[in-house]
Amino acid sequence: MKTNRLTRPASLVVAALALAQLLLFLLSWLIVAARPDTPMRSLLSNEGIRWFFGSFVDNVSTPPLAWLVLLAMAMGAVEGSMILKVWREGRKSWTYRQTFAFRIVLLLAVIFLLMVTLLAFIPHAPLLSATGSLAHSPFSHSLVSLIAGAISVAAITFGLLTAAMRSVEDVVSAMARGISQCSWLILCFIFASELFYSIAYVFRLE
Repeated sequence: MKTNRLTRPASLVVAALALAQLLLFLLSWLIVAARPDTPMRSLLSNEGIRWFFGSFVDNVSTPPLAWLVLLAMAMGAVEGSMILKVWREGRKSWTYRQTFAFRIVLLLAVIFLLMVTLLAFIPHAPLLSATGSLAHSPFSHSLVSLIAGAISVAAITFGLLTAAMRSVEDVVSAMARGISQCSWLILCFIFASELFYSIAYVFRLE
């Protein structure tokens, strides 16, 4: 089986996170059993077991995970479109189709910036918060997805115009390949997220 060059380091990280999770189970149980008056909570108590299984999905299905998947899809689109490879080759080697495609991408970038400006950077813009600020606004909450979407659209447009991508199947395959290449990072995030929330539960940091 062909493996990503980061598979081995990722495996070590996942193993370390899984071991840390097991140690947290044991240590929280031992400490609470030895000192019942401690403010800590045990993950092996009835309450702890109910919390662990009942909140697992909520713990891992957080916005950063969605951001990671979206950025991975965008990365796959960029790689499949060959836009970075063509850019590195230099303008002198570009074909007419590639030059035209870069101009369209530039136009899309201008349209995107104009759209974002109208939606978030003028008074009473729809993506501002109720108080009219960017903090904790729909714009700030959607910033990563906006960037990932803009990158994906630009890359796919370039790929289709230059025939690096010839069909919807090629587009979907490229984006899926991006997720596959980042699967190790997604796996690490899931284990790390559950460990983080488990520590918060044990030490009552919620």
